[in-house]
Amino acid sequence: MTTRAAAQSEAPPPPAASTDADPVEASSGDIVVTASKREQKLRDVPAAITVLSGDTLANLGVQSVRDYATLTPGLTVQDSASPGYGKIFIRGLTTGSLQQSATTVYYIDDVPFTASSANGGGAFIAPDPELTDIERIEVLKGPQGTLYGASSLGGVIRLVSRSPDAAGFSGRARGEMTAIDGGGVGYSASATLNVPLVTDRLALRATGFYREAPGYVDNIGTGTNNVNRSRYKGGRLALRWTPTDRLTFDVVGQLQNIDTRGPALQTNVAGTLTPLDGARRYSNFFDAPTRVRYRLASVTGRYDTDLGQIIATGAYLESKLHTEVDVTSTYSPFFPVFASAGYVYPANTRAAVVSTIPAVKKTAELRFVSRRLGGIEFVAGGFYTNERVASPTDIVARDMATNAKLPEPLGTIISIPINDKYEEVSAFGNLTVYLADNLDVTGGLRLAHSTEDFNASYGGVYYTAFLGGPVTLPPVHSSHDQLTYLGTLRWRPTSLLSFFARAASGYRPGGPQVAAIVPPGAQTRINPDTVWNYEIGFKGDFLNRKLSLEASVYRIDWNNIQLYTMLNSSQLLANAGKARVDGFEVQMAARPTEMLTATANLGYTNSRLTKVDPGVTAYIGAVGGDPIPQTPRWTASATLDQLIPLGDDLQGQLGATFRYQSHRFTSFPGSVADPNVRLPGRTTFDLRAGLSYRKYQLQLRAENITDRGGIANYTPGVPSFSYLMRPRSFTVSVSTAF
Repeated sequence: MTTRAAAQSEAPPPPAASTDADPVEASSGDIVVTASKREQKLRDVPAAITVLSGDTLANLGVQSVRDYATLTPGLTVQDSASPGYGKIFIRGLTTGSLQQSATTVYYIDDVPFTASSANGGGAFIAPDPELTDIERIEVLKGPQGTLYGASSLGGVIRLVSRSPDAAGFSGRARGEMTAIDGGGVGYSASATLNVPLVTDRLALRATGFYREAPGYVDNIGTGTNNVNRSRYKGGRLALRWTPTDRLTFDVVGQLQNIDTRGPALQTNVAGTLTPLDGARRYSNFFDAPTRVRYRLASVTGRYDTDLGQIIATGAYLESKLHTEVDVTSTYSPFFPVFASAGYVYPANTRAAVVSTIPAVKKTAELRFVSRRLGGIEFVAGGFYTNERVASPTDIVARDMATNAKLPEPLGTIISIPINDKYEEVSAFGNLTVYLADNLDVTGGLRLAHSTEDFNASYGGVYYTAFLGGPVTLPPVHSSHDQLTYLGTLRWRPTSLLSFFARAASGYRPGGPQVAAIVPPGAQTRINPDTVWNYEIGFKGDFLNRKLSLEASVYRIDWNNIQLYTMLNSSQLLANAGKARVDGFEVQMAARPTEMLTATANLGYTNSRLTKVDPGVTAYIGAVGGDPIPQTPRWTASATLDQLIPLGDDLQGQLGATFRYQSHRFTSFPGSVADPNVRLPGRTTFDLRAGLSYRKYQLQLRAENITDRGGIANYTPGVPSFSYLMRPRSFTVSVSTAF
């Protein structure tokens, strides 16, 4: 779904910070994006991109990555039942629950959020920044290796914030209240102020938000109703200084906390989707909180020259994901074994896994974006990242009544502290040659050199009882050099129609082998896995620009996939497979009248393994031909909004949203440890109605009106667990802009 029709039906948003020395006019209603690290009309970018404007997000009630994923063909979230926790991937490039590193990169403005390292925990973090004061979201499909570098196998998600404006004072405010059918009540408030400090030279933009998201699941083990309620709070300060007409500085600081009391779980009869304790209920001995922290500071400078623009960005990012999970059913059978080794646990002992992924990421990028210089234009630059993760994961013994950790040595069943350092330096460039004004070719290269240092130890009662004491791994080191490529052909027969062909590669960094036991003959270094994406498509405006249509067909070859395998009874990571993805995506936006806007999209993704090593089959049950887990083959969505004039300054609105995802598989058909379950497809309908009077808006939304009990994910075991979608909910929203 694009926002082209929506952009034409209201005043165009303020332009994003320029990344091109030649401004692109957006006043005609064209969507302008910076996906190619220069400003371009969306129609002219030779790649598949879905764009959602900030106004569209607010109108549809989109508040999280899970919400906009269902509006974006090819984008999937593998849910882990709590905000900020899960896997994000595009076009089926995932390996399921055991995946360690990310295949899709998330950017906040010009700052990469996602960890690149194979051991940095990037696969477990689904970035979920608050969508307050957002200019737009750009979802770039297919590998973006030349401009965005490591881990962009499937694509890139770019969240573009609104920039300070020194021309005048303005602001926005919004308040909402939400009630969930059979669940709790929540509310939110947000406000943004744009303050010129020096007219046309210096401006400050400040945003704050607070949100209580209501719960709808009960933990009968603790008696906590609506246990999955979440609290979001944070803010952003942005300062823009334009000392001269050629020079601009942007300084940004933002922070966000997300605290969730418990997961959105439902206990099921083992191996089924049938509730064991009743719908929307589970039984844990504690509420299993999740805590997410984001801290970001960045400085960007832009200098216009006669030939183009120099752009330099430096950023410091801290992110932390803390999770706690009840694992009593897994570890309580070991208690009698521990007793035979002298570790006697009380009868009311329970077990929990406590995991923290605290990451620090420092990045810097310097690039030059040329004007069109005769028959060429280009982007060239360099990039550096330094990432550190000190991540403790503990299996702890707790008292069931108090949830307090037992005294040592009983308290720590397993302890696995790890330290990982990843560094990368790369140089990149894209060159476009115009064979004619309406025909051009682009070639791109990126050369990256990365190093990784890793150390870990394994301790606790488990290792003492079975191995006689802690196990400390010797520090391990690896380094890699990687080239990525891009080639496009673009033909624009008219100013409103563009055809393109694209071939692009991407990679995910490898790293050292980090298994506790590495048998002879095993890989001591994991190599990068790589993809090639081949794609053709078109984008155009028709019927006097009342209809916009985009479509693309693609094929992806994925080689040297990083998969877990079995070698001499040891579980290891290895480059142990190949896969292929075939698919297509269609996006439409229509504005048949001044008052009616409709959008629709359809995506098809056929992702499957084509080859795996025998050890992979032995460990995770995968064989060539198996569909890749968690990937719906079909996705679709549609929106319809009708404006209704009611008076001089009064206007009504009626709207609806439809979302669909076909069935998915949770694992591989032959898996024993992670039995494969077919998750049913999901279909939801939302309705909305509103009134606007001058600068004030009132909106009512009813979401998931058919109250389909959708299952977002599934965890096997005895018992098993379903991760639940939000049931039917009702929201009233009041907002103003001034």
